[in-house]
Amino acid sequence: MPDGSPDGASATRRGLLGAVGVGLGTALAGCAGVVDVDRRTETERRTVDPAAVSTLAVTDVAGDVSFSAEPRDDIEVVARKRAVGGVSLDEFEVTARVTGDRLEVTTDEPRIVGLGGGGVDVEVTAPPDVDVDRLRSADGDVHAASVPDGAALVAVDGDVSVTDARGAVRLESRDGDVRVDGAAGAVTATTADGAVRVRDPERVETLRTRDGDVVADVPAVAADATVESSDGDLLLRLGDDLEAALTARTYDGDFALSGGGPGFRVRERTETRLRASVNGGDGALTARTNDGDITIRA
Repeated sequence: MPDGSPDGASATRRGLLGAVGVGLGTALAGCAGVVDVDRRTETERRTVDPAAVSTLAVTDVAGDVSFSAEPRDDIEVVARKRAVGGVSLDEFEVTARVTGDRLEVTTDEPRIVGLGGGGVDVEVTAPPDVDVDRLRSADGDVHAASVPDGAALVAVDGDVSVTDARGAVRLESRDGDVRVDGAAGAVTATTADGAVRVRDPERVETLRTRDGDVVADVPAVAADATVESSDGDLLLRLGDDLEAALTARTYDGDFALSGGGPGFRVRERTETRLRASVNGGDGALTARTNDGDITIRA
């Protein structure tokens, strides 16, 4: 007959909890085993004769996209496929097609309903004399190294970055960070939701985010340059040789100004606006944020 003591009840509860714990542990271990067993990968490599190609475009890719330029005798396209669950690797297709003198790389992925998934990441390596029109991912990151002049890097849902661009470059993301680390031309970098970081550009044209900070070197500007965030801080590091008419405005934040030699002359400063002449330049540089601080290092 049960004695009804508190110690007996506690022992019973401990036994039940222990049994539940064992059951959950077994179930989770089973799930982990299924994921490991059902994950498959495959790498495809293709080469294209660069003599038949003047322009390259990577479009309609759902995974990550990367590009690099280096001295070589061919254009190499590497597709890294991954499949999970009941999805077959054969359902992920990669096409590298030359039309005229344009090489276009695309992927075709199945519409997945229920358990399972996968994707394709694309890497392209090309000789330096092949132009790049566009590198675009619908659901992944985009990165380029030594991309040629005039390239556009676009991510619908992912980060975008470029290293040592060999001319003007445009970067765009709807939901991700944007980063530039060296560019021998004008830089345009925009994102709807993320930070913008620009280091060592030749000049700045448009740097914009709706929700995030902007940190940028500004050695020179296009005729009408803009650095803007709807909700974030701005940090501008002005180059010694910059020539510009600077207007900075914050609607709900503070200004911080450091450095500045004889070439930096403040024309107007209020709680919400700063106007200055930088080395007597007349090219407009506008920095504004609705909700954030603005720091100018001259």
